[in-house]
Amino acid sequence: MACPEFEELLSQGGRDHAQHCEECRALLEALEDVDATFDAAFAGVAAPPGLEAAVRARVAREARLRAPSLVPEILDFIGWAAVLALTAILLPRVLPFLNAMLAQLS
Repeated sequence: MACPEFEELLSQGGRDHAQHCEECRALLEALEDVDATFDAAFAGVAAPPGLEAAVRARVAREARLRAPSLVPEILDFIGWAAVLALTAILLPRVLPFLNAMLAQLS
């Protein structure tokens, strides 16, 4: 993109901006040339009557949302269970050392 503002301006009809910005004007002219070339090349081409419905049906069939997987939830549960188990095992072993250290400080 020649100018960061150009895409937004183009959607709003950026001709005013293009009058003052040479890079954007050149890009807009190139886009108009491409548009005219496509119009001329494909002027006589028409899609078959049922194509739109067939494409929409296929997109809907392939883009169906699948149910979310439970695997991440199960893995999270296993991870937290492991953290709690380690805490339950290590805390009684560490507490006497912490008490001794605190007793020395006071």
